[in-house]
Parts: sequence; C-alpha cells; structure tokens
Amino acid sequence: MIKSITTALLLFLGTAMLLSQDPVSVRMTVPSVVGAGQEFRVSIAIDKGDLEEFSRLQQELPAGLTAVQENSGSADYSFDNQRVRFIWLKLPSESTLLLNYKILVHERLKGTFTFGGEFSYVENNERKSVNLKSENINITPSPSVTADRQIDIGSFISALAAEQAGTHTTSNVICIRQTPYKTETGNDIMVNLLVYKKDMNKFAKIEEQIPSGFKAVVMEPREGLFTFKDGIAKFVWMNLPDVPGFTVSYRLIPEASKSISDLQISGTLFYILEGRNISVDIAQKDMYLSGISSANIEALMVSLRSGEEIPRVEEDKPPPVKEENPPVKEENPPVKEEKPPVKEEKPVVKETRTTPVTTGSSRIPDRQRLSVQDGVYYRIQLAATSRFSDANKEFAAYNLSRPVLVEQHNGLYKYTIGSFGTYKQASGIRETVLSRGIKGAFVVAYRNGKRINVIEARRATGG
Repeated sequence: MIKSITTALLLFLGTAMLLSQDPVSVRMTVPSVVGAGQEFRVSIAIDKGDLEEFSRLQQELPAGLTAVQENSGSADYSFDNQRVRFIWLKLPSESTLLLNYKILVHERLKGTFTFGGEFSYVENNERKSVNLKSENINITPSPSVTADRQIDIGSFISALAAEQAGTHTTSNVICIRQTPYKTETGNDIMVNLLVYKKDMNKFAKIEEQIPSGFKAVVMEPREGLFTFKDGIAKFVWMNLPDVPGFTVSYRLIPEASKSISDLQISGTLFYILEGRNISVDIAQKDMYLSGISSANIEALMVSLRSGEEIPRVEEDKPPPVKEENPPVKEENPPVKEEKPPVKEEKPVVKETRTTPVTTGSSRIPDRQRLSVQDGVYYRIQLAATSRFSDANKEFAAYNLSRPVLVEQHNGLYKYTIGSFGTYKQASGIRETVLSRGIKGAFVVAYRNGKRINVIEARRATGG
C-alpha cells in the first residue's frame, strides 16, 4: 500500500515538473564589439520541441542600423520601421530552427546599445512568448569619419534632424565626385570633384578618405591647398573661388597589388555659414565632369535637377575675330562683298590649299588643315587663337603622339588631335594630354566634319 502511494506521488511530481518546464527556448549570438561602417551577423537558434503552430520572432533595431536578409529558412522575413520579423504560419517539423541575418552599421555611429527580442507562439490556442537574452553591443567609430561628424547611436535621429534643419537654407551647396576612372596609359586613376556653392566664398575644405595602397597626387587644386597624409586627400580654401561652381581633381597611383576594383572613397565638404560648421557628404555619380567650367555651371545644375546628362560647352573664348580674305574676294567678289565675315564657305578652303603660309598668317597650310570625315567622331581640342599659329612649332615641346590639326570655327583657329569613335577613347587621350601639361584640353565632337554637341554625339555613338 505504501509502495503504491509512493509510486503515485513520484508520478504526480514528475508530471508537475514536466508541465512547469517551458519546452521552447531561444538563443542569440552576436559580437560584443562592431565597427561603424561595417556589418555583423546575428545568429539565432530556436529550440521549439514539437511546436508547430503560428509563431513570430521580432527584434527592434536602433536608428542607424539596417537589417539584411541572409538565412530565414521557411519563415516570412521582413524589415520595416526598424523591426526585424520572422513569421511562420506553421512551424517546420525540425525541433531546432537556425536563422541568421546581417546588420549594417551606419559609418557615423558610435556608442553602445542593448539588443534583444521576443519569440511569440501559439500552443493549445494560448499565446505564449519567450524573451531573448539581451546583449550589449559597442560600436567603435569609423577611422574615416572625423570626430565632429560622429553621432552617438542613442541620438542618431535627433542629430540628423538638427543637421537637416541647419542645412535647409543651404541646399544649393553640393559636392559631386565623378566615378573614378583609369587613365588611358598605366593603372593611374583620375578623381574629379565638382563643388557648387553659389555665392558662398569663405573658408571650406574637402576631405577624401582614400583606401590603403593608393597615393594621391593633385592635378587641379583650383586655388586651394592640397595635402595627402594618413590616407586623407584634402583641399583647403581660406576663401573659395569667386565663382558659383568649379572642379578640382587629383590622381591616384595604386601599388602593384591594387587596382580600381579595390577603390572605395568616402568624402565630405566642410564650410562655415553664419558661425555654424556645415558638412555635406560628397555624392559619387556616374557622370562626366571633364570640361565643365564656371561659365556653364548653372546649366549643369539645371541638368542635374531635371535628370538629364550634363551638357558640355567649350571653355570661355575671346569674341570671334572676323577678317577679310582678299584672295577669296578676287575669286568671287559678289559673294564676299555681301557676307565678308562668313568663314565656313568652301572658297576659303580652296584658296588656302594652294598658298603657303607662315606663323601669324590667316591661312592654314594643307599639312595642318583638319580634313572632313564621315559619321560621328571625337577629337581633343588643345587651344584656340584669333590668328593662325604653326601647330608643329606651338606644340612640339609636348611630345604628342598624334599630329595637331587646325580648323576655323566661330571666327577662331582651333587646334585639335586624334579621331576617336567613342567618347571613352577620347576622354582617355584627354587625360594623357593634360598630364603632358596642356591645361584646359577638352573633348569635342563632329558629324560629317561639322561640330556638334558632345551629348548629341554620345547618344549617336551609344555612350
């Protein structure tokens, strides 16, 4: 009798213990330290036993963190309003579920945050939940972000809102980096930056964080002081140039083990407005900044706002100089008396083909005259003058591999080289010309011998 009572009591206690135990547990694995501007993995193991009803795992992320799906199994994954959710209408049969996803950390973050979550499920028509053990994660600041731009994770939203409010009236100040590209020769990489600041002419600086393995050399500082130290390429102006916008450029020289595929640049434009320090992140865009000058910066802004490609116009030139040509008048007096300024007429070309000339003459010798080609093509303009100069003498010191030819256009003598079927080829040669010391060289386009807009040409040649 006593034995039967003891057995019954043990069975009762065992049953009570089993009923008091929660069959579901959740474990989360995360690093204790992460770097700003980097990513880390969240791994979760759910021991669910034979549970198969509706379930949900939910975690809240602080602002500045972004979740990216990696392995969600059979769950329906979503990330919205800083909430990560895994939802199962019916759990799979496995007793243990393994999930993981990545979290991207904004490059400006620093500080510590607490990270947890909740797993909810339905069992016997009753809703239950299990809290994940919270973990403290410390964010170390990014070395590429200066201390004045770092934001504590707890005040990320309010800090950004304050910055946006402070810069609302300065939305016209922008800085754009053209997607870096290789030069025509070697592995060097060109970086062009556009600064549009309208009438803001006080102190400013640009800081570009360059990856290790690359050396930066200035190409065009535009009145600024350029330095490169500890991986930072910097332009500094005590007073900005007195133009609405301008471009600067530098060249990156990679080590033997590096290439353009290893290049990731982050940069910021800093300036002072009404006693406040303002910073503008430099946006990298796949656009062409070569040849953009202060004269057409407003047209550039219009194109950017409308989503069109940047227009290319030639750099500022002196007003056209129109000269009479007596030999042509003798050949066809009636025509030349009516329209003496016209330089595009065929009689002018015919006359100059047979007459030898010297430097300073108004005629172009046969050996230097630009001939007409069929179709659309590109050339590099080196210079323009109001009177003809012998191209062989003027550009001999630059050791150009292509002959310099001359044409008359809009009342000026224009000196160009090359003939290229694509803009990319022409742009690469332009960089070589610039490196030889011919400042201001730019790409021009033709159709059947007549100059056309480079945008029109690129559309015709497919880029």
